[in-house]
Amino acid sequence: MLCLTAATGAVGSVAAKPTATEFEEAAIAVERNDTDGDTEVVIDLTAGDEGLRTLHMRTPDGRWIAHVISHPSSEGMREFHFESPEPAGDRILASYPEGTYAFHGRSTSGERFLSAVDLSHELPAAPTIINPVQGEVVGADALTIQWSAVSGIVEYIVEFENESVDPEQTLTVNLPASTTSFDVPAALLVPGADYQVGVAAVGDNGNITVTETTFSTAE
Repeated sequence: MLCLTAATGAVGSVAAKPTATEFEEAAIAVERNDTDGDTEVVIDLTAGDEGLRTLHMRTPDGRWIAHVISHPSSEGMREFHFESPEPAGDRILASYPEGTYAFHGRSTSGERFLSAVDLSHELPAAPTIINPVQGEVVGADALTIQWSAVSGIVEYIVEFENESVDPEQTLTVNLPASTTSFDVPAALLVPGADYQVGVAAVGDNGNITVTETTFSTAE
């Protein structure tokens, strides 16, 4: 009896787990490229000041997405960005069902991190790029990107790329949901170059639908 009592007391003393800290950033979202017709799932995680020794991610139906383990000789990793494959259509969503995803981490010093984040498959409507027109040749002196308004969103993300230089020059701008145009800085326009413009509508659930177009500048 004494041994049993002592054992029971020991079990009780270790049953309480240390409290976990929320990740500084934990996000999961669907991104659809309406121009290419493909969809992906994107996960972003940031822990505390220390690197993580382990990271585990679980789906709402109990499946593990991934286990990340850093080598004991390293300081671990603090920030993570994951992108799923991008099959045509919405096929990837079967692997990432709607619901609450759990992210578990443990730092190099033993601190535990835990966050639960909801994923929705609801996507905002796709913007329509009005200017520039696909395949158009424009002057290199000035350019205003224009697009149709999308209702029920929180912001737009505009990405402007010069694809004729290596490495590519990229400008990314977050704009209010009330905005439907953006003046490209003149310094980014050069004669005889090929460009790509993307306009993304961001829903209040973090999901994104992007439309892209390409154009060139005159010599």
